[in-house]
Amino acid sequence: MKRADIESIGNCFFPADRLVKADVAIVFGMSDPTRPAQRAIELFHAGMVGQLVFTGGYNKRLGEAEARVMAKLATESGVPADAMLIEDRAQNTEENVKLSLGLLSERVGSALPGSILLLTIRYHLRRAYIAARRHFPTETAIGWTCYESRHYTSADWFEVDRGRRDVMTEIEKIDRYCGLSLDEVARQSR
Repeated sequence: MKRADIESIGNCFFPADRLVKADVAIVFGMSDPTRPAQRAIELFHAGMVGQLVFTGGYNKRLGEAEARVMAKLATESGVPADAMLIEDRAQNTEENVKLSLGLLSERVGSALPGSILLLTIRYHLRRAYIAARRHFPTETAIGWTCYESRHYTSADWFEVDRGRRDVMTEIEKIDRYCGLSLDEVARQSR
């Protein structure tokens, strides 16, 4: 892989956090839900987000919905039930955002949040952001905070088989599900 390609892909898939104080954090599940849950709990207790939406459907490795596991961890850490929404049906990123927005709409009606914070593993952020931009009104401010993979970092993803594989899979998924090429994603990332 050429140095210019590594840099371009790195800028797209490993951006620095855009941490903003937000009305709502949308917390994307994964097979190790403790990582996103812990970050969400920290943000809530620090007053950075007013509401947590845990999203993620049934995960065979966990034997239950990712969102439910994260919500249990948050409850055990003192996050009140009325500060959480649990979206436990989503099976992909598009559904995570769409179903989370539906839950928020049910709770607050037409007064959707003015700001959201996406919380996901770093290499997945671009797809989460594309989905959020598609579904939330343009006036909704979108920030993000991410955590690194346990297998590589933003600085060395291209040196690790798992890092290259994860990023290439994301590129393929963005093309397949969002209809955007890597060049289009790179232009949007600038």
